[in-house]
Amino acid sequence: MFRGFNYKFDKNIMTYITVAKGYKSGGFYMFAPAGKQSYDKETLWNYEIGLKSQFLDNTLTFNTSLYYMNISDMQVLTAINNQEGYISNAATATSKGFELEANYKATDEISLFSAFGYNRTTYDTFSDVSGDYKGNYASFAPIYNYSIGAQYRATQGYYARADLSGYGKMYIDKANKYEQKAYEIVNAKIGYEQTNYEIYLYAKNLFDKTHNIEGYYNDSYTYLSDPREIGVQLAYRF
Repeated sequence: MFRGFNYKFDKNIMTYITVAKGYKSGGFYMFAPAGKQSYDKETLWNYEIGLKSQFLDNTLTFNTSLYYMNISDMQVLTAINNQEGYISNAATATSKGFELEANYKATDEISLFSAFGYNRTTYDTFSDVSGDYKGNYASFAPIYNYSIGAQYRATQGYYARADLSGYGKMYIDKANKYEQKAYEIVNAKIGYEQTNYEIYLYAKNLFDKTHNIEGYYNDSYTYLSDPREIGVQLAYRF
């Protein structure tokens, strides 16, 4: 379900309001006790207001939005005891925040881009045998994220791109006892492209930044972050 309204002040500035209903499908959790492996869909209502604009002869694009979400039947890991748990639709939550995005075309070949987002997602209701988590931050929801970078694209087909992406602190458990600290990574690529193909050398996490997730599920697991990856890729478009 989607409803929206927009208004143009002139050809370069537009505001909008949207109301949308969305779903996250249910599923099956194989590690749950017998009879509790399946869980139902999660539902949310999203309310958003925003601005889209262009300036400086359309070389500068600036977009921003504010949003508010009501989440019901939230899929959460629910404890039965200190050793067992299952995924259930036991929580409701509120998510609110804003996003900013700016892109500048410095020349015909060079573009600069940046983005920033702030998010606060907290439980309105959620409890199990381990405690009551009302007011706590939802798991795996970074408080902020951002990116900044530059791209060079020549008419002859040569291009290069580099960007820095950062993520704020996030809690990895419902009690907010364990957290992943803020971190940032650098990605880059350089290549050559034509109408139906491109070939490029890429680097993900160029400086091999470690950002492991430690303390998940009562300090029982550690998820290792992706190490630096460097490779060559060929893409062909039919």
